[in-house]
Amino acid sequence: MKQLLFCVLFVFNSISIYAAQSLEISNWDLDAINASRIVYSTKSNEDGGKNHYYLSPVMTNQHVTFLDYMTLKPLKTQSEQMVGEFAGVPVYDPDDRYVFITTKDGWIRKYNLQTGNLEIKVRVGLKTANSALSGNARFLLVGNQQPADLVFLNPDDLSVVQIIAVQNRKGILSPVTAVRNAGEQHGFIIVPKNFPQIWKVSYLDPPPIGFGDGWNHDYRCLKDHMDKPLFPIKRLRIEQILTDLYIDEKNIYLTGINSSGEGIIFDLDLSRIVGQMDVSSIAPDMIWQTDDASELAVLNNDKTSLSFYNNISHLGKWKKAADIDVGHVSAIAACPKSEMIWLGSEAGKVQLINKYSHAVEKILPLAQGRINRISCTRDSKYVLMEMGDDKKSLVVYDNLKQKVIR
Repeated sequence: MKQLLFCVLFVFNSISIYAAQSLEISNWDLDAINASRIVYSTKSNEDGGKNHYYLSPVMTNQHVTFLDYMTLKPLKTQSEQMVGEFAGVPVYDPDDRYVFITTKDGWIRKYNLQTGNLEIKVRVGLKTANSALSGNARFLLVGNQQPADLVFLNPDDLSVVQIIAVQNRKGILSPVTAVRNAGEQHGFIIVPKNFPQIWKVSYLDPPPIGFGDGWNHDYRCLKDHMDKPLFPIKRLRIEQILTDLYIDEKNIYLTGINSSGEGIIFDLDLSRIVGQMDVSSIAPDMIWQTDDASELAVLNNDKTSLSFYNNISHLGKWKKAADIDVGHVSAIAACPKSEMIWLGSEAGKVQLINKYSHAVEKILPLAQGRINRISCTRDSKYVLMEMGDDKKSLVVYDNLKQKVIR
């Protein structure tokens, strides 16, 4: 008797169907995207051996300013003033040779960090949430709010690879709240604005076996699996609509804020919520690994206290570990390769909180004016502070010595 091989693969994300629907309903379609694309000079610096000839771009007043890597002085300000606000944070390629900057009006720009030049720009939508680069650097994903779609780009030339409409099983569309990269195991993470869901979109080719909506009765159905199109979608219901999110550097935990103004910790491996927080906003790079487990710091709603959460007692559950009073905070940042959390105030005071001891380790001399934003360079060597009420100035701190160097 012949053995019956029964394979049922429910794949709800036919790429051709999604692409066709997104183009039919979109008022900014593939033709419009291609027509907007502008290619400038792509000539690299002769000193091609330096992967990071310039530091991270510092963005103020809708301009992009680069700092000389050696002198830390502003080297070049692009003459082109960007339209609208920046959408999310700059996205870097793995070698730090290029940076992609997205604005909320749908434009994405590719800058060469060896020359400081704008190489390519393209408009992928009319209103954009943010962008993310895949862990294998093959795809750049842009999440749009108008039209409600996901645009996958080739990071080399910013050409369109695929367009997928963001819609539920009933065909109802939703703008995108945010997109993030969560490594090859989880792929891209997408949060629709109108659905209580978290989407995982694989960017591997072929995708992992069993990845996507539906199920597999027999994992030996490799032929069907190999024929699966790119970017299968796995929809995870969380019974909450998220308005903001970040993912830790190990691609395990998602920290987010729901529409009720509450914080959550979502385990991407377990696909469920493992912790809750009484906060209404979160900051990037505020979750890290300790010798025992993982830890998270969040600024509370009144912006005068910092709370620490960890899962030391139980890896599957997070609890509050400590509270610390910090006064009114106007800016906060934590460099990934540093033990310190930097807090700035409206009065110009700078506090340094140790991630592991949860104690105020140092208070730096008062700066001139309100501290508006704190950011770190890619190597965590320097901390950049934008301050001042009318004229914004840039102050550079040595992260290790904790002293002003410019």
